Amino acid sequence: MKKQLLFIAVLLCACLAGSCKDDDPAAPDSLYMHSTSGTVEAAAGTQSVTIYTTCGWKATGDDWITIDPLSGGEKGIFAVHLSFGANDTGALRTGRVVFEAGTYSETYTLTQKAQ
Repeated sequence: MKKQLLFIAVLLCACLAGSCKDDDPAAPDSLYMHSTSGTVEAAAGTQSVTIYTTCGWKATGDDWITIDPLSGGEKGIFAVHLSFGANDTGALRTGRVVFEAGTYSETYTLTQKAQ
């Protein structure tokens, strides 16, 4: 009986020790924004967007929106500033900024009122 208990204890320890891993798997690529849209007045200005990423990222957008910074090299929390000129078109205009982090993307929609 003692030999059986000893064998079971050794087997259990071996199984537990073998199941431990030294390397944690990498977190999947992800990107999160608290808000995915914003509306601004017709005058020139800046809208800030905060993004949270688990890897490097980049942003692209419509011609009338200037993005600063355009990218980030590692995971973290980033304040991205979207600058725009006055909307003198006489009509509401809508632009999009696409943020990409690894295989994941998220779109921020910026609407600017007309004068």
